[in-house]
Amino acid sequence: MKVHTVLGPGFPEEYYQKALEYEFEKNKIPFESQKPVQVMYEEIQVGLNYLDFLIDEILILEIKSCNGLNNVHRFQVIKYLASTNYPISLLINFGREKLEQDRILPPLKIQEQKEYNLGGYA
Repeated sequence: MKVHTVLGPGFPEEYYQKALEYEFEKNKIPFESQKPVQVMYEEIQVGLNYLDFLIDEILILEIKSCNGLNNVHRFQVIKYLASTNYPISLLINFGREKLEQDRILPPLKIQEQKEYNLGGYA
C-alpha cells in the first residue's frame, strides 16, 4: 500500500518492482525477485516463467500496472500456482487510482492433494 501511496498509479511495472524490493529489504521480509519457474511438457522443459516475487517461500506476488486486472492476469497466476508447490498468490495492480488486488489459490485438484498446505496463511 505504501508503494502505491507514494508513487501513485501509472508508472511502468519495473518501478513498482524496485520500490517493493526496497520495502521488503528495509522491513526484513524474505523474498526472491524474478524467481525462475520451469514450464514443462511431459518430461522436458520447454521454457521459463519468472515470478515477480516469491515471499517467504510461500506466497507468489505478481504485480501489474494496467487499466484493470482481467482473467488473462488471473490465469497467468493460476498457471504459476499449478506449476509450483506454492500454496497462495496475490495479484496486485498499481495502474489504477485505487490499488487493486486479488488473492488467488491453486486449482481445486491441487488444493485437494495431501501436500497442499497454506501454512497458517489461510
